[in-house]
Amino acid sequence: MLAPLVVCSLLAAVGVAAASYGLAERWATRDLQARWVGIQRTLSQSNFPLNSAVLRLLAELTQSELVTFASDGEVLQQTIDAPAATLVDLQQDLAASDSASEAAVVQTLKLPDRRYLAYRFETRNPSLRSDRVGSVLILFDESLLRDARRRAAILPLATGLSTIVALASITLVVTERMVRRIAALQRRVELVAAGDFESSVSDNNGDELGRLGAAVETMARQLKQLWATVHRQEGQKLLHQIAGGMAHQLRNSLTGARMAIELHADECGQSNDEGVQVAIGQIEQAEDYVRRLLMVASGRQDKDQPVDAMTCLQDVRTSLSPIARHLNVNVGWDLESQIATHRVKDGATLSAAVSNLVLNAMQTADDVQVLATIRNQQWLHVSVSDNGPGVAEEMIDQLFEPFVTSKPEGLGLGLPVVSRAAEHLDGRVVWMRRGDRTVFDFYARIVS
Repeated sequence: MLAPLVVCSLLAAVGVAAASYGLAERWATRDLQARWVGIQRTLSQSNFPLNSAVLRLLAELTQSELVTFASDGEVLQQTIDAPAATLVDLQQDLAASDSASEAAVVQTLKLPDRRYLAYRFETRNPSLRSDRVGSVLILFDESLLRDARRRAAILPLATGLSTIVALASITLVVTERMVRRIAALQRRVELVAAGDFESSVSDNNGDELGRLGAAVETMARQLKQLWATVHRQEGQKLLHQIAGGMAHQLRNSLTGARMAIELHADECGQSNDEGVQVAIGQIEQAEDYVRRLLMVASGRQDKDQPVDAMTCLQDVRTSLSPIARHLNVNVGWDLESQIATHRVKDGATLSAAVSNLVLNAMQTADDVQVLATIRNQQWLHVSVSDNGPGVAEEMIDQLFEPFVTSKPEGLGLGLPVVSRAAEHLDGRVVWMRRGDRTVFDFYARIVS
């Protein structure tokens, strides 16, 4: 990027130098013409004698050399040290050229040490003049003309070159800084292309590159979100595949287990035993889960069955009580009475979500409290708190993602089920740490 700027600066400097010299030459030539016209007008119409003293004074004033000639071509006076024959020949050449051209004619007089530009004009009424001057030869030193050209060229040349140098220096500094920023932006894009969406390149400048860097940052954030979405979808796809495989295996096993328990209960006469009823209830719930898993794996959606919230929560409480006793965990249930008059979109989905929240809490703590209330007549709010150690720091950002777990024997599917259940029930699930307790707040929209 810098090479074209350097070349353009050099070309501009050469152009300014050439233009300055050309203008200086025009100005010097115009000045010379003005001096010639002024001398011609003054001397051609003068009546004072052009003797040696006057001629030398005029030569000093006009910075020229003067030679006067009689009408017959004789050299009368001269301020230049040059052979008379040479001056006569030059005067005759100019006279012949003047007769063939209306404009002023200039010729060059070459002397051993100098060169002169020669102009000629004739006086008026030479026969009436006391000094017999019929024509005057004016000689301008070419070295003085060159000096004038140089002086005229120095100012615009110096101004132009200094301006070009200043602009080129500023341009180089700005361009170098721009190149560094572009290189940093290139490295950032390469990192994004390699999958690194975290590093930053934006320099908070409001110029075009700053906005481009901000656009790259936005692109990186969007790609990060897209990558997370793709990863989540892949996990869900894998989850569906695992669910299908597990469901086919579990369906037969659950059917056999239920038949065995019912047969044993009939033989022993304990059909109404609480433990037997809980076991059968758990198997029925598991069978319902298996049925749902099979439908998900096949790409179908089970029809929602609205159920009053109290029934769902009581079923969960009944099914989890034996497990709590077995684990020696204190589980307290505080269910607001008005819950019984409100229903949710799908009872099985609510039961699955609350069961997973309570089971997770029971596996990490020895005291679990479940509080269910109605909020604003629009939401069922189920709060599950425990005195366990809480969520590991490295899992906070991926807590509700599939297959993310801190348990060696866990699959990381409980909280993802809770999250999807909240979405299905038009609600949400959040968690926080309140004092020494971990709290999960589950919200489901009330449908009636």
